[in-house]
Amino acid sequence: MKHIFIINPIAGKKDSKKLIPVIEKQFSSNDDYQIIVTEQIGHATKIASTFKKDDDVCLYAIGGDGTAFEVLNGLNDGVPMAVIPNGTGNDFFRMINYSIDDIEQMLIETINGKTVLVDYGLANERRYLNSSSMGVDADVNELANKIGSKYPIPKSMVYIVASIITIFKAKSINIDMILDGKEVKKNALLIAVMNGKYYGGGFLPTPMADIQDGLLDICVIEDMKFSRIVKVLPKYFKGQHLDIPEVSFYQAKSALLNTPDQVLYGCDGETKYATRIEYKLFEKALPLRVPKGSTLL
Repeated sequence: MKHIFIINPIAGKKDSKKLIPVIEKQFSSNDDYQIIVTEQIGHATKIASTFKKDDDVCLYAIGGDGTAFEVLNGLNDGVPMAVIPNGTGNDFFRMINYSIDDIEQMLIETINGKTVLVDYGLANERRYLNSSSMGVDADVNELANKIGSKYPIPKSMVYIVASIITIFKAKSINIDMILDGKEVKKNALLIAVMNGKYYGGGFLPTPMADIQDGLLDICVIEDMKFSRIVKVLPKYFKGQHLDIPEVSFYQAKSALLNTPDQVLYGCDGETKYATRIEYKLFEKALPLRVPKGSTLL
């Protein structure tokens, strides 16, 4: 197998290029690797699209969730990928159930790891590994990206700051959902259609989610007064919102969401506007390389 390292040099204000010497040392006795540094938005998608299953490669997305999103959206069927978390949120990597503080050792253990099959989602034409959301969620994400790129705020605080700012002007969405053929109508502040459990640097909207169960986990928070939002938000962050009356949870293999007006929705941090979003879950369709110590099978 040849290992292709796709490096985003500016993910999360970190220099992922510092891992290049680590890669070169790891492959000092052979040339079964290639290092490609991305040059612009969308470059990782173009790189990934050039490799086919018969090439016997694994593509490593080195950066944040956005880098992994780009690689996934260029990936041809059957080509394995790996996620090396060196960005701001690194939310999808939490689902791998393997923790180590040393990013260099994490890279080495992934190179020498195992390949498992995991689910991924599709929202209209875009694939996503971890999360898709609309309403307050998407607004927070868009603002967090702006704050993170302009101000020296610690990464752990970026989404919290963005959340506090956004809830002051929160607006609800009239949404018509078709979940595996069943209709649900809500006036909602937030809708999260999740493959993983986390987003926003640790927010926990769907604590029950599993990237190998073949289901999308959907959290809907209905409209409420500002004073109520302030009380619910800390619980939402910690995943302690399961018994709140204004919160509903669903699981489905497919979902169709319609809104009367265009709304902003995000996929793994990348935002777009739409009035109709069709979701599909592709069960164990992605070969994912992870450290051998991961609990994923």
